[in-house]
This record gives sequence, C-alpha cells and structure tokens, in this order.
Amino acid sequence: MTALPHHHPAPVEHDVRSLGAVVVSAVVLVALLVGAAGVLGSVVDLAGWALSGS
Repeated sequence: MTALPHHHPAPVEHDVRSLGAVVVSAVVLVALLVGAAGVLGSVVDLAGWALSGS
C-alpha cells in the first residue's frame, strides 16, 4: 500500500493584512514628516522674528 502525498496549499503571496499594515505605516510616516516640517517651519519663523530686532 502506498501513501498518498500530503497536499500543502500554496502560500498566499499578497496577504491583505500585510498590505494594510504597509499602507498604514506609510501614512503614519508621511504624517510625521509633514508634522516635523511644520514644527521646523515654526521654529525658523520664531527665530527669524526673535532675531529681527523689532
């Protein structure tokens, strides 16, 4: 009697949860970069105002 080979399903390459995690992390990274640019702009404005001698 021969044993039948056990069938393993092929792994799913594009998992929806993984794609969702990548999209969410990209959105968070962009939001952090935009926030950092805003804070840096405010600091530069404040420094310029403080050094203007008004």
